[in-house]
Amino acid sequence: MQISKSAGYAVHGLGYLVTRGTQQPVQISEIAEDQDVSKTYLAKIFQQLSTARIVVGHRGVTGGYILARDPSEITLVDVIEAVDGPIIRRHCCLGLFGCSIKSKCVVLDAFSEANERFVETLQKMTLRDVVDGMTKVKAPFLALGKGKN
Repeated sequence: MQISKSAGYAVHGLGYLVTRGTQQPVQISEIAEDQDVSKTYLAKIFQQLSTARIVVGHRGVTGGYILARDPSEITLVDVIEAVDGPIIRRHCCLGLFGCSIKSKCVVLDAFSEANERFVETLQKMTLRDVVDGMTKVKAPFLALGKGKN
């Protein structure tokens, strides 16, 4: 299984919101600057997160985004599927969708089992876990979030 760049930006952008520790909306431009990503690109990602009810958008001059629920209730699967769509749990590791031996492929079974374990791990991991784990590294948004939780 591979996670898209967009899903990665979503996780980091949401991590930024968590570290802000506020119920005041955070503007996309602020998150984009911190993450060193295009504001337009990040706005599209956050629109998908809003549609999935992971964040709530607020319009206007003081608008921006806040988390829709507690970060300990938002799993990585929630975020990935909001951005990338449903995770395909059983697929050919070689990308052969029209394979004639698919029904009896031992490799497909092995990779599908490994993929399922990976998805289960992501279902258990929350945004809170991610932010807590990132305190061990120097993620860009952690410096700003110190003392604001």
